[in-house]
Amino acid sequence: MIYFTDAEIDQLIGEDYPYFDLTSLSVKLGSKVARISYTTKQNTVICCTEEVLKIFEKFKITPTLFSFSGEQIEKGIKFLEGEGLAQNVHAIWQTTANLLEFASGIATRTRSLVEAANLAIEGIPVVTTRKTIPFTKKIALKAVRIGGGHIHRLNLSDSILIFDNHIKFLGGIEALVKKVPEIRKRAPGKKITAEVKTPREALLLAESSIDCLQIDKVPANELLKLVPDLKKVNPKLLVSASGNINEENIGSYAETGIDLIITSYPYYGRPADIHVNIEPVFDL
Repeated sequence: MIYFTDAEIDQLIGEDYPYFDLTSLSVKLGSKVARISYTTKQNTVICCTEEVLKIFEKFKITPTLFSFSGEQIEKGIKFLEGEGLAQNVHAIWQTTANLLEFASGIATRTRSLVEAANLAIEGIPVVTTRKTIPFTKKIALKAVRIGGGHIHRLNLSDSILIFDNHIKFLGGIEALVKKVPEIRKRAPGKKITAEVKTPREALLLAESSIDCLQIDKVPANELLKLVPDLKKVNPKLLVSASGNINEENIGSYAETGIDLIITSYPYYGRPADIHVNIEPVFDL
């Protein structure tokens, strides 16, 4: 489980509640107690309910119903509920709704991708890229994991991925082939991956001691022939595919014999549709 610090939760609250809730103060909600509940409007893999509980705690809202992140909730099911002062409930209403809808949208899309890929080839990993929406990375990473996906690279510091941009400075693919042993010495224990865009580039690098190839934007029907050729050259080579992979074509890519599927698809799409209801309970 990805951990969110108190400072991160406070920052999230502060985006919508920097000082006070002018509306609640103006209409004088006073000592009224309210119940807030969250209900799915579509089949949803819910995510970030644990973080909503942290927000509840900060505003003295008592949870009366709770579902863990990762649960598949059918349309029309109430999955989270709490009670507290009406002014506190209104203060966190939109922040919690935004968080749940954004994270659950990513988790749901990830689960759909994983299921489609595994329907074709059971157990094939679906991993996501660093192309997250700015300032949403930690939430997005939790949602991917909750949805059953994996993270390809957490950041620039954790792995070696040589792109075409790097290769230009090295003098081309042929030069990179020669430099792989030297690169390995500079980062002992780390696997070396290179992105390639053509079968020729892939076959040249397969002959080196490189660990993994990321084949970008090559159609699945071309990979059907290329992947076995690469494995013949280097049986230990890991082969991945990336570029425009989505729910419609992920099964075809899974069937090519690649070892993992790399995609940014879960990050971009509609948030989950969640209904939030607030109602009075009693006066203190």
